Amino acid sequence: MATAANSRRVTAYRFLEGEFDSQACRFVQRFIIALILLNGVAVILESNAAIHDSYRNLFYAFEIFSVMIFTLEYLARVWSSTEISDYNGLPRWRAQLNYMCTPMALIDLLAIAPFYLSLFIPIDLRYLRFFRLLRLLKLSHYFDGLKIFTEVIRREASAISGALLTMLILIIISACLMFTVETAAKPGHFDSIIESIWWAVVTLTTVGYGDITPITFAGKLLAIAIMLLGIGTMALPAGILAARFSEELQIRREYLKMQVQDAMRDGVLDTDEQDALNTLQQKLGVSKEVMDRLIQGHREANASINFCPHCGERLQSMK
Repeated sequence: MATAANSRRVTAYRFLEGEFDSQACRFVQRFIIALILLNGVAVILESNAAIHDSYRNLFYAFEIFSVMIFTLEYLARVWSSTEISDYNGLPRWRAQLNYMCTPMALIDLLAIAPFYLSLFIPIDLRYLRFFRLLRLLKLSHYFDGLKIFTEVIRREASAISGALLTMLILIIISACLMFTVETAAKPGHFDSIIESIWWAVVTLTTVGYGDITPITFAGKLLAIAIMLLGIGTMALPAGILAARFSEELQIRREYLKMQVQDAMRDGVLDTDEQDALNTLQQKLGVSKEVMDRLIQGHREANASINFCPHCGERLQSMK
């Protein structure tokens, strides 16, 4: 019985992760993606009072249906989380608890918990609508690019935190300086550091709404310096993410290339090796086209080799 349950958990885990190259697996994944997107559309439409009043029952029925599907998905992911390689060797309850504390599992829980809470506790519709929009974050389960982006943010958290801290310090210093320079020139203009912080943020981010502007020469000179600093400083997090994202993609492609090379060392790619490469390709978030090009490249390279790469002896050419 335990073996059968383990087998079902493995199947459920691979099915939810899209590791089966089957029509049923693709259909379920596309169905959940469509349901997530439709939930986002429904939240937007419901914000219009006229549309909400006209189709209230339809919206409520769709919400119940969505919550049922997302609940089943969440429970299945928790149940099968013992098959995650990072949790090998842990007791079943510990592995499931660890998974439930991961960011993606918490997002899945937040996507359904407010509905059940609203059955017992009155919840403001505005907050309920916000939590329902969190369901859009569930798309990261099904899009490899979002998984890579999340991984990049996790690995570069310290660098991004440092850049954000630098931005915060610059905003506060800019706001304090501008408050000091401008507060006496025009009453009601830069009359507090809080108002100056608003000006500093829109100036450093180059948005520049123009609702608050300096009027003194010193204030304008200071604003020029702050704007020039903002051009470089505010671009730091984006630059870090872009560089690390590109690097992460390159690392994953190189790793896949090594695995393809190892699988085709004998010049033959059997079914088990192909399945293993397909699973690895999906896990790494590398496109199928990239893997196909790598395999084709190794086949062409192997076909042109007429000597042994280990001992250097000539081999009979295949004609």
